[in-house]
Amino acid sequence: MKLEPLYRLTFRYPEAWDADHERLLFAEGRCEGRVSGRFRGTNRARRRSDGTWLPHLDGAIETDDGATVLLTLTGYGEPRVEPNGRVLASIVHAARHDYAWLNHVLGVVCGEVRGGREIVLDVCELVWEPLDE
Repeated sequence: MKLEPLYRLTFRYPEAWDADHERLLFAEGRCEGRVSGRFRGTNRARRRSDGTWLPHLDGAIETDDGATVLLTLTGYGEPRVEPNGRVLASIVHAARHDYAWLNHVLGVVCGEVRGGREIVLDVCELVWEPLDE
């Protein structure tokens, strides 16, 4: 297998609410790359007893050429890791027309929480390759 870059997603959470071990956050930002455009979403994250966050981010990218790409991200978030918090996740998309190719892409995500406020995620396509004998 190999990884092919798709886009970089950068966003902030301008609003958030907490209850018990869960948090609901509204996300706003932008992505740049093979998919570029404005991003909006919600993250309903649960916190494990070890402090690790389990994000469940649902969002939409309004591409610069007027298409809509929906996404769902799940994984692990460790915001207190120094010097920047870490995010490791998987991501799937739903789209039509020129972006329908994303419907068959399994994405992997590696990211950082910078300054405790800005989230920067590099999204790559996990490309299948034949296994060695």
